[in-house]
Amino acid sequence: MIILDNVSKVYHETVHALRDVSLHVEKGEFCFLLGPSGAGKSTLLKLIFGLEHPSQGSVYVKNRNVEILERSQRQALRRHTGFVFQDFRLIDDWTVYSNAASILEIQGKSHVAIRSRVWRMLKWVGLQHKVYERAGNLSGGERQRLALVRAIIGDPDLLLADEPFGSLDDEMTRYMMNMFFKLHKKGMTIVLASHREDPLLDYVRVLRLERGVLISEKDGT
Repeated sequence: MIILDNVSKVYHETVHALRDVSLHVEKGEFCFLLGPSGAGKSTLLKLIFGLEHPSQGSVYVKNRNVEILERSQRQALRRHTGFVFQDFRLIDDWTVYSNAASILEIQGKSHVAIRSRVWRMLKWVGLQHKVYERAGNLSGGERQRLALVRAIIGDPDLLLADEPFGSLDDEMTRYMMNMFFKLHKKGMTIVLASHREDPLLDYVRVLRLERGVLISEKDGT
């Protein structure tokens, strides 16, 4: 599903975000990128998604070299990839419903299909009572859940999540983690980046990054 082959990323010629990172993520695998702020987690996810290009090495997603894809090919690949951004990427002046529905509208789904899917997904994350609320009025935890809905409502087979627990308390973090496990059980490949340790990490593959270097990895039990 995902291959990074000796990937390095350098900004401004001197800032090394990633250093010779090689890894292979199988289809249907749940990988947890663990490391402090500045470790290179966000950069790694952006490389997989095609938002950044490696300074050295190659990134493959579904046997395709992301860097050399044409724009239309990259867009097609992204339609099958969900991304939970660290800053949510919500449209604050839009309602919760409109934020979720816009992804399906871009895909050309019918109004009936969109309405059914949006309501089902909002109910799944416990936001059905906020459906006509402006996204800008939501709490941090609610915005995080809406960001997850936007990432998965198009039914991707690959999900990338950048610090999805950053603004959450322990109870909401566990709630969100359980959601990711449910998605994984349905067959979704997940790469999740976080600086927070969690007991549930015993059940997933953990990749530890530090100063751009992959220092260790552990398979789930």
